[in-house]
Amino acid sequence: MNIEEIFEKIKNRELTICETCDNIFDYVRWKVFCDECNTAKKRKKNKRNLEAYHKRMQDPEWVEEKRVRARKYREENPEKIKASQRKYREKRVKDPEWVKRYNAKSRARYLAKKKQED
Repeated sequence: MNIEEIFEKIKNRELTICETCDNIFDYVRWKVFCDECNTAKKRKKNKRNLEAYHKRMQDPEWVEEKRVRARKYREENPEKIKASQRKYREKRVKDPEWVKRYNAKSRARYLAKKKQED
């Protein structure tokens, strides 16, 4: 394809040019950036959010406030939490490896508690 054909397809809305990297891709309404640029932007945003979260986790007041909110939520919605846990367990019980790990953890807790009592 030569440049004239490409520009003709762009005019006919068959192709689009990415605004950041000048990549050419199929026309999709409202789409301005190619997939590579979109994923790069998302990674950058996720990294920024993660850094902000870690910075907040260093603040003891914020952590305590978060714990208070979680305790209050657990007090107000115990049946909702139990339903969520039950749904999770029912889904996982079908996986034999998960059951094996779950039973091993339970057994380890039981033996630790028994050892502590002796």
